[in-house]
Amino acid sequence: MTTLIMLFLFPIGLYTYFVIEKRTKKEYQAIFDNFQSETSDNANYTDTQKIERFEQMLLQNDYEIKELTQTSVVGEKKVLSLAFIFMGLGLYIVGLFFYLAYFFWFQKPHRVEFKV
Repeated sequence: MTTLIMLFLFPIGLYTYFVIEKRTKKEYQAIFDNFQSETSDNANYTDTQKIERFEQMLLQNDYEIKELTQTSVVGEKKVLSLAFIFMGLGLYIVGLFFYLAYFFWFQKPHRVEFKV
């Protein structure tokens, strides 16, 4: 029975990666891009207030602030892929361990940079 479930998890993981995660990744980045353009274009904020808003946005989304200057803020966060977890489970659980090792030791974090 578990073999049958694992056979279905791999195609579900492929669908999740190529359809769902690709689309949501673009939407996720668009949120940050729109926030940056709205905040940068707003003349009511000083540069210091804009940097504070950028910093708050990153902290609210669980990003770790890597660099903070008077003109820019850089945040990084590792994003766990549910699609790769499904595909790893579909490969008789061995693939899951490979993905988790990759996630913790080799995966580069998603980087967001805001400039004034």
